[in-house]
Amino acid sequence: MQNTHLRTYVKKHPDNKMAWYLLGKEYVREGQEGKANYCFQQAGEVYEAFERSKAPADIWVDYQNKLVEMGEQKERKQRIRKMWLTLLMLLVFALVPPADAPGFNRDAAEALASALEAEDDWADGPISDGREAASAPITNSNVFTAARFGGNHQGETALAAAWSGAGPKVETSAVLGMETSDEWALWKRNMPVKYIVQTNSSGRLTAQSYDADQCSCEPPEVSKDIKHLAQAWTAKQESAASLSSAIHTYYKQNKTWPKNVNQLAQPFPNNILGETAPGMKDMFPAILAMQQQGMKEAGQQAGQEQAGQSPALQANGPFADTLGGELFLQDQLEIVVDKSNHRLALISGNTIIRNYEVGLGGGRTPEGTFVITDKVVNPNGRSDGEFGTRGMQLSDTNYAIHGTNEPDSIGLDESLGCVRMSTGDVEELFALAPQGTPVRIGTNLLPETILVPGAKDRYQHTLVPKQNNPNKTYHWLN
Repeated sequence: MQNTHLRTYVKKHPDNKMAWYLLGKEYVREGQEGKANYCFQQAGEVYEAFERSKAPADIWVDYQNKLVEMGEQKERKQRIRKMWLTLLMLLVFALVPPADAPGFNRDAAEALASALEAEDDWADGPISDGREAASAPITNSNVFTAARFGGNHQGETALAAAWSGAGPKVETSAVLGMETSDEWALWKRNMPVKYIVQTNSSGRLTAQSYDADQCSCEPPEVSKDIKHLAQAWTAKQESAASLSSAIHTYYKQNKTWPKNVNQLAQPFPNNILGETAPGMKDMFPAILAMQQQGMKEAGQQAGQEQAGQSPALQANGPFADTLGGELFLQDQLEIVVDKSNHRLALISGNTIIRNYEVGLGGGRTPEGTFVITDKVVNPNGRSDGEFGTRGMQLSDTNYAIHGTNEPDSIGLDESLGCVRMSTGDVEELFALAPQGTPVRIGTNLLPETILVPGAKDRYQHTLVPKQNNPNKTYHWLN
């Protein structure tokens, strides 16, 4: 959900009326009028001011002229410095598209400008020209998030959240860029750094765009340390999404919460997680708390936003490196199979985490909604069987997602209805997608773009023992 960070910020800062207003606008875009109205009530006069004001984008030109006219006044330096940083941030917002253009987030820009206008402690020192963030000291306090870039999306909300969430200590908040394809955001292991918002050693907030097209500049190189940390962050978010979905499945099956990762990673047939990933044990308490909190909020009356900090938000918790303190991929994992272009995607909400090329059976591959039931290693009893090294049955049917001993059939309609995958792809999907993962099969659902990491960047996992099923011979329609 796009409002995740704003919702978290509101919980931590319930007195921030601008944050309530921005959250309400997000709920309006999602069609959740009840929640939006509640947020607008909390926003009070801020809502009234912004809703009644129809200020066009060129208000910033008037703002600049007024600041210049104040050149003889005592506060000239302070205001001119603020003006230049405001203009810099507006350049970050894709060179200020028309005010009525789809995707233009005037609210985020105005919130940012309001934050700048409120900062009176910059008067005694030089203001950043946007490049100071590249050379300012960087500590272990590095926070990451990601946003869509392309089409009507320019990451404005994520940037505003990074700006408003910056703390007084030396820290770096990096916004990574996800490419877009129609309604989809494309998740990658090597997503580029688009912005860095940083509180430097002098306590000043600085911002830097690393996208030459957006800032109309030659941005500095992103440090190797930040790139390395960003890739580690994306890998952790994948395992967190897998663990979160596994906890969800466990609760749905047992009507009680698991006590640890081991309860999710059992021998067949209780192998909700057939594989475990590094860090899952450390993440488990926080993700469990998030799931429990989400269940609690789901039972509350629509529109009742709760102030206060989530029990999962810990200053030194496993998601302290994520903007907002919670896992980024919050929607439960789902598998989508597109018969039109032989693609299988693992998604979280509108984010495609993987998009594999697969083999299908044309009209023999059924369309509809299924769920992953049996998760089996070596379904034929050996690794070189017709179903390959992994198999995931689709509900109570004779269809499955599985490997193949005919790799040349990938991309073709040669099966009797099952979904065939290459060995590396099916083993990664088996590790990521827990038992209980919904599967949707149809046409014209996914983009052509294949999203598969290189071999060294594949999802790292450890196979849980006894994942085979010696008591059953599978007769899937391969």
